[in-house]
Amino acid sequence: MKRLAVILAGSTLALSAHAVNWSKVSDSQTGSTFSLDLDSIESSDINIIDEKSVENITVSIRRTYPTQKSVTKNIAKGVKKESKEADIHHSDQQWLISCKDASYYRRAYVNYAADDKVIKSWQSEQPILTTKDFKITTPKTISRLLVEQSCKNYEQTK
Repeated sequence: MKRLAVILAGSTLALSAHAVNWSKVSDSQTGSTFSLDLDSIESSDINIIDEKSVENITVSIRRTYPTQKSVTKNIAKGVKKESKEADIHHSDQQWLISCKDASYYRRAYVNYAADDKVIKSWQSEQPILTTKDFKITTPKTISRLLVEQSCKNYEQTK
């Protein structure tokens, strides 16, 4: 059952990647670029059990990592092997956002290598959400920018 959930998460994000309208939101100090898919922003039918009157939206977010440098590592018996410091090229995530308090809940993600090979995927198995499951964003952070931009775009297309 867990494999099925991972496959569904991957296929959901992969399907959304075909009809995308990525809009760059910000660059981080570490060199990552954060974008959101304007075509993925929509009202969510997922109810938050302790706050039913709040409208939530879903959005696909992409984090593109800076190009990794090759490093030489010493492995067993003195043999040297060249490898990447980190294999992730980009990560696509699906967030459930509450515009009311600028918070989000990460529903799924898929990490990709540079050749678009899936490295790792995950999907939340939590059947019922409460406001405590959401992470409130801090002002002047990338996550707050992503939430604010998503909410702004949702309101404009409503």
